[in-house]
Amino acid sequence: MCADALGRAWPADVDGQVRCIDEGSRTLGLAFCCVPASGEAADPGSVTAGLVATPGALPVLGVVPGPLSDELLSRIHRRGELAGSSAIQDVQELLDDASDAAVDRLRALGASGVRRIAVVEDTIAPPVGDAAAAESHRPLLNAAAHLRIDLVLVASGLDDVASLGYGDWASGRGCSPGLGFLPKEAFESRSQLERCLDRLADGSGTAEVISAPLDHAVSTDLVRHAARVLSGEDARP
Repeated sequence: MCADALGRAWPADVDGQVRCIDEGSRTLGLAFCCVPASGEAADPGSVTAGLVATPGALPVLGVVPGPLSDELLSRIHRRGELAGSSAIQDVQELLDDASDAAVDRLRALGASGVRRIAVVEDTIAPPVGDAAAAESHRPLLNAAAHLRIDLVLVASGLDDVASLGYGDWASGRGCSPGLGFLPKEAFESRSQLERCLDRLADGSGTAEVISAPLDHAVSTDLVRHAARVLSGEDARP
């Protein structure tokens, strides 16, 4: 998306990717730049460290897939239908593995100098109950507190987001004080985006708005327009 915003091809080298993310994020009007995912760069760790070390760059937001994300559901489905007395144990083992992987990703981002991380949960039907869901996030909260990293939970499809233990969260079902949320569906069309922006304008005390993760197919013009409206640069009709 950053490369599209600049009208360039995505660079192949680390330095070029650092510049592209920094300049593209500014062009889009974002308050933070996001680190690349593992499939977006050959060496995402070096790109992340480069973004953190760039003088005068935008602050860097790390992204960690949460343990309840659809990736966990896919792994459950790949194992086949769970049955019998081993079903609960199998799900718990997968949940533990997903939680460990999320903590490893958080620690790697912290080692690169990232001080704020979005934990992204994008799921329709979590495979566990509320207590197990909260417990799966506890290692992330503990690791972040130890490393002095600020966390914000960005959730889609979860009913009880507040029960997961985060001080800051943004979701389609509600947000913590001061935060607003734009779902992926807001960027499907200009009219859809305007309706979502209208709903945010009706709220009070929203200091920061976070979107659900967006892919390269999203219109950069819509992202830029949302950022300009939310920052007050574009007046609402």
